[in-house]
Amino acid sequence: MLEKLRKLAGDYGFSGFGRSGSKSLRRGKHQFREVSTASLSPEIPRDPGPYTESGTRQVAHHDSATTNHYYSRTGQTGSGIIPSMNTLPHNKFWTLVQGQGDDSDTVDHKRMFVSSELPEAKVYSGEWHVKTPGRESTGVKLKRYLQKMMYWITGQRYKADYYDNKQLLAQKEVLAANVYREVVGTEGDDHFNRVYQVGYSMKEAETSSGEEEHCIASRHLQDYESGYRLVQNPSDRSSPVHFTRFHKTHNPVVDLVVRRFLLGDEDYLKLDNYMFIQDSDRQNQSAEEEAGQRLVNIDFGMSFYNRCQLPSKCTLTQFRQKMMSPSIKHRSQYRGRHTMHTVIKAMERSGEDVDALMKDALGLIARMSDEKLNGLVGHVHKPQARSALLRILKFKRDQAAAIIEPESHDWPEEPGRMTLSALVGRVRRT
Repeated sequence: MLEKLRKLAGDYGFSGFGRSGSKSLRRGKHQFREVSTASLSPEIPRDPGPYTESGTRQVAHHDSATTNHYYSRTGQTGSGIIPSMNTLPHNKFWTLVQGQGDDSDTVDHKRMFVSSELPEAKVYSGEWHVKTPGRESTGVKLKRYLQKMMYWITGQRYKADYYDNKQLLAQKEVLAANVYREVVGTEGDDHFNRVYQVGYSMKEAETSSGEEEHCIASRHLQDYESGYRLVQNPSDRSSPVHFTRFHKTHNPVVDLVVRRFLLGDEDYLKLDNYMFIQDSDRQNQSAEEEAGQRLVNIDFGMSFYNRCQLPSKCTLTQFRQKMMSPSIKHRSQYRGRHTMHTVIKAMERSGEDVDALMKDALGLIARMSDEKLNGLVGHVHKPQARSALLRILKFKRDQAAAIIEPESHDWPEEPGRMTLSALVGRVRRT
């Protein structure tokens, strides 16, 4: 029976640890190099004002005594962490938008706004999408349980345990969104910096079990359209792509590279995980030039799930092949359907090829400083997981630099098994 399950796992592409392509069908245990103890220090040196430049961190204006009491009571005063958006209990801070039902999504998903009588309502203005991991449908829970058993059988503990720690799941998604914001945001891009905001919100126990819940709050992207509307019929790959001209930074190539390579998100091909709007900035456009679309990444629920392994001393050509090659799992999942790959192949590139656009994306990643990354990982409250995520992000940053400037940057050493274990809340050797 066990052998049959192993064979079934291999047939569906589950035997590779976060790899894509034909290599994901290899069986047997993988060998990982150990990370030194020094790289996993639970204490992260922090910038005293990590959000001074980007403005991502919004400071609450509520009474400081009330705020400090709430953060102390909920255990959010530890060294090096960014506390939740809500400075009061969840049901006193957030109010459900009247007439809005739950949005269709895998995870429980509501539209809310900050209670108008609170001073924070001015800071966190408008509608927010508040998701609560752990509140999935019975069908989704059953699917994840079966996947967990499959990954356990094939020895992939990291993927098997991915959904177990709900706090870490929520905080990783918030971190991924803010890392993406920092990579693609520029000082002069007022539109993006203003509308794209994601934060962590704690929800106190409402049942006798006493278990807290953890939410991802994303500002509603007004007038943006879902990525599936980029094409006429997402279920039919023969249908045309509607939009082929994009912003020089907020475009399908950059978003794919950041999502798949840097953040290790498994759902990088899914059109619903992107949104777009017509670019209103015509400052650098001629009167005859058609306005392009601004594309943005949303919903990072599967971030840091896929390791996106590259060959040692990967070249730009090899990197492009990796980015544009779906895994065996995705070939089956999206057979005959539109994906972000088909949008990239159809897009106009103003003389630039895909390699040049990917090099631009890698350059954006490579510019991330240690100080900036040290500040961003504060969204993750568990010290071991925070340290592991910092290690992963720096590793990917260094890989990006080595790909575009191999003559001046050495290829970095792969993170070890201890780092991967800490990413799902395990700190012991397995």
